[in-house]
Amino acid sequence: MLALLPILLMTAQAAAPAGDAAPQGRAQVFIAPSGEPFRVYGEVPYPVADWFSGADKNADGKLDFAEFNADFLRFFDTLDVNHDGAIDSIEKTRYEGEVAPETLGGSWTGARAPDSNKEWASKFGDDVDLPSVDRPKRSKATIPIGAARFDLLGLPEPVAAMDLELRGRISRTAASEAAHLRFNQLDTAHRGYLTLDTLPATPVEGRRRR
Repeated sequence: MLALLPILLMTAQAAAPAGDAAPQGRAQVFIAPSGEPFRVYGEVPYPVADWFSGADKNADGKLDFAEFNADFLRFFDTLDVNHDGAIDSIEKTRYEGEVAPETLGGSWTGARAPDSNKEWASKFGDDVDLPSVDRPKRSKATIPIGAARFDLLGLPEPVAAMDLELRGRISRTAASEAAHLRFNQLDTAHRGYLTLDTLPATPVEGRRRR
């Protein structure tokens, strides 16, 4: 019996579930316009396509506002833990601390900051990096912080930004209004739909491509 023990242990290890294994490779993060984080690991495509394909329910390669809004409110409902139709301060804190801790992060380091803006260097250090990519470029007037490093619209905290009236609670109606505003900001050609290839690159995506 003792002689069989090593074999039994090896068999048990081989049968252990692989779900507990730590992700391998460098993390890549994308934060959707709703604030939902998407994370992948290793040398795989940037996860903006994961969000787009999930929201594009009819899989026609075009994300219209109805699909965009439905995806937006689906994530809103996951944050509304007590199901009272609003995201309160406790639920917002949970979002920032557990769901998307990237919203609390700082900037990164890279290429030297412009000499004309000493405030950047004093706040973020001598080295900052902004991307130069083929997709439509975002303004170089700001340094991305928080979720703005990983999103399409430069929002450091996309859930808190839905509270346009500063009420401390974000209703489902307010979330839908934010979805409409963000859709229009992305639909720069005013076609009534978005396509993956016309979306701007997030700062981290552009930095990776460089």
